[in-house]
Amino acid sequence: MRTYRIDLVVPSGFVTPWQSDTLFGHLCWATERHGSFSNFKGAAGLIDLFRSGDVPFILSDGFPAGLLPAPITLKRLFLSESSENLDKNSYALMKKSKKCEYLTVEQFQSFQHGKVPDLEIDTKGFVKATTLHNKISRLTNTTGDAGSLFERDEIFAPDGKVQIYAKVREGFEDDLRLLFELVANSGFGAKKSSGKGAFSVEKIELFSGFDRNFKPSGFVTLSHYVPAKKDPTDGAYKTMIKYGKLGEERTFGGNPFKKPLIMLKPGAVFNTADVKPYYGRLVENVDYFSDSGVVQYGFGFPIPITG
Repeated sequence: MRTYRIDLVVPSGFVTPWQSDTLFGHLCWATERHGSFSNFKGAAGLIDLFRSGDVPFILSDGFPAGLLPAPITLKRLFLSESSENLDKNSYALMKKSKKCEYLTVEQFQSFQHGKVPDLEIDTKGFVKATTLHNKISRLTNTTGDAGSLFERDEIFAPDGKVQIYAKVREGFEDDLRLLFELVANSGFGAKKSSGKGAFSVEKIELFSGFDRNFKPSGFVTLSHYVPAKKDPTDGAYKTMIKYGKLGEERTFGGNPFKKPLIMLKPGAVFNTADVKPYYGRLVENVDYFSDSGVVQYGFGFPIPITG
């Protein structure tokens, strides 16, 4: 598999976070509505490739341009063995490392190669904001009565750009490019019909920033994922409970909600000398309907590390 970086222009706010499993769901709906793919037909065809182990691509989460998730073990590099050695600057860096959510690519590469990253450079992640909206009457097509103003939480990308990384098996590059372009036509996430999550694909290009010339001692993940049975367990991680929801027309088929699912957050670190191209699995039976074929994308995007 070769690694690509997908640069997206996201000029306005979005409601749904750019998580790898949500991205995969959007790509599946794109395959269902378009037939011009070289290696599969429809969402079922794409999902069957993942089920069979013939994985065509692995997706990271979407991150602010130029940034990557801070590994959860980052703070260990700044812990002092003795309080006597802890000066004012060291203490400030230790506190900063605990709260750090993102690293620049250069800082991340330092961590990857077993070096202490320079945290003097500040990083700015996604910006959360509350925006005001007014209800529109369906009868008069004007604003409603007094008190119809409501708030909505939205997220904005610094500089209006989001970057996604993908490991792609040879022969699937054109299919993945087409999939992202199709999703861009309709938008990403909740409230896309009103313009939220609008984006365009700026470029998709090979990325060599994660290449290594060292013997790995473990890996750090760039995606939300669900470990498979034989995946490494010696590591550090944070979890989240994903309350997924069926998309598009399946939203109107009765119960639109998926079963709660525990996922590991990006930045998880595991110890292993044999780093594979990907980890995790597809999670079956995630909805409340029998034989629906609905799955949850739970593959991890690993970056080898040493030190």
